[in-house]
Amino acid sequence: MDKSQNSARVSHPSLISRLSGKLKHKNDIFSSPRKLTDDDINVLLNELQVYQMELQMQNDELKASYLTLDQERAKFVGLYDLAPVGYFILDYLGIVEEANQNGIDLLKISKQAIMNRRFQSFIAPKSWEDFYNFLHRMQHSDGKQSAEIKLKFLNGKVVYTRMEGIGVSSMFTTDIKYYITVIDITESRNAQQILKETKERLEMTLRASATGTWKISWGSNTVFLDSHSYKIMGINSWAFKGTIVGLISMIHPDDQQHVRHQLMSAVNGLKDIDMEFRVADETGQFKYIAAKGHEIKVQEESKSNYFAGILMDITERKKFEHEAEILKNDQQKLILSATLTAQEKERNNISRALHDSVCQLLYGIKLNLESVERVHNLKGEFKNVNQLLDQAIRETRQISYELTPAVLKNFGFVAGIKEMAQRTSTVHFQIDTYIDSSADFLHQDVQLYSFRMIQELINNCIKHAHATHAEVKVSFHDNQVIIRVTDNGIGLHQNIDEAFSSGSGLSGIKNRVYLLNGQIKFNNAKKGLVVTITFFNTPEFSV
Repeated sequence: MDKSQNSARVSHPSLISRLSGKLKHKNDIFSSPRKLTDDDINVLLNELQVYQMELQMQNDELKASYLTLDQERAKFVGLYDLAPVGYFILDYLGIVEEANQNGIDLLKISKQAIMNRRFQSFIAPKSWEDFYNFLHRMQHSDGKQSAEIKLKFLNGKVVYTRMEGIGVSSMFTTDIKYYITVIDITESRNAQQILKETKERLEMTLRASATGTWKISWGSNTVFLDSHSYKIMGINSWAFKGTIVGLISMIHPDDQQHVRHQLMSAVNGLKDIDMEFRVADETGQFKYIAAKGHEIKVQEESKSNYFAGILMDITERKKFEHEAEILKNDQQKLILSATLTAQEKERNNISRALHDSVCQLLYGIKLNLESVERVHNLKGEFKNVNQLLDQAIRETRQISYELTPAVLKNFGFVAGIKEMAQRTSTVHFQIDTYIDSSADFLHQDVQLYSFRMIQELINNCIKHAHATHAEVKVSFHDNQVIIRVTDNGIGLHQNIDEAFSSGSGLSGIKNRVYLLNGQIKFNNAKKGLVVTITFFNTPEFSV
């Protein structure tokens, strides 16, 4: 197209000038008094035929140029109408001079109705000021300008649009034309509005539920905490460096290993993050924090995956759980204490019945038999019966003592333990005792619990350990009571939990240690077993 136009522009003036020159020359010849000859006429006709052929060629070139221009214009019109955005050309007053099909469809109006109409009539009243500012900026700037303008149609529908355009001055007049594009961003704005409302609701929910959000990027070693998280954890943003190491350093030393293990397990893909830990606030008080989260997969290769989640202050919940645990513990202790008290009461009743009734009956039988022997002068006939009665009386008295040790009540803990050791010791089993005299000042319940535990341990030495020697030691250290029973038996080769569950004796020891808030340890020595029971002489058990 450019070559054709240039050729036409060059050939046409050249031909005109040549024709003008020839005609002027011939005119001079015709105007002279000399008469034209036949040769002159033939030369003139030949030249006219040549000029006619040149004009015909030039006309063909012009037709080809116009055809090329029409084809290029058709291509431009096609691209203009099929563009994905709306195109408009406005004059300096804002009147529409041209619009593409997308722009017409956007305004939902025919092309005849939009042409020569002020574009301002489609602008929502609240956006008039923004639109005029947009035109003003295009008028006084050579660069591209943009603005977000709302359009309002006859049916009342409002459309959010983004407009971009430039102002172009005319070459022949001082008027300016505005070339603008209009893009419908209603869907995007609605999505932004929904996202904004969702974010606001989330913020309100987080504030109401005292919940914060966090993000950990393991690759970059960064930790993000939102404003709620800083408030929940009781730390200042300037005091936190935003690193994983910095986060762990704020956690209670006893919980740091657990947090590291949780994070490493999550990084290795073993599980999601679900942990509880303690942090110190500005006042130095520790708060309980619960953090939950999971890995977020990132599709872009340039970005690594990260972990995100929520954290909550569970200090109050932990406090209530602790109080509930204490209450439950106290209830269990009350039930257990009541059970043991009932057992001791029943033992006391049985012991009294054995001592005051059965023993007295056995004594009566023995006395009657002795009277019969004297009256009938019998010698040796009741010897075996008397021996059996003596044995029955001894065993009944022993059972009565074991059920309720009268010495413990009448003479104190030290005397009770020593008498128990003396009664239990035999030729094949010897018991040594080392009892601190301060033990007599323990609470009566503590004395009874301690006596029962020592009694059961001694019975185990005889029945299960097959020991020949045992040592009982009761001492005090920093208001702590230490009971240690050592034997030279076969030791304990059973799991402690299984031993506690399988034997009623050890179970009774465990219950009494629990009531005393104490601890019990079993240690196998080179030969035998060492059982250590420790508990504090707390005020509620003091005299």
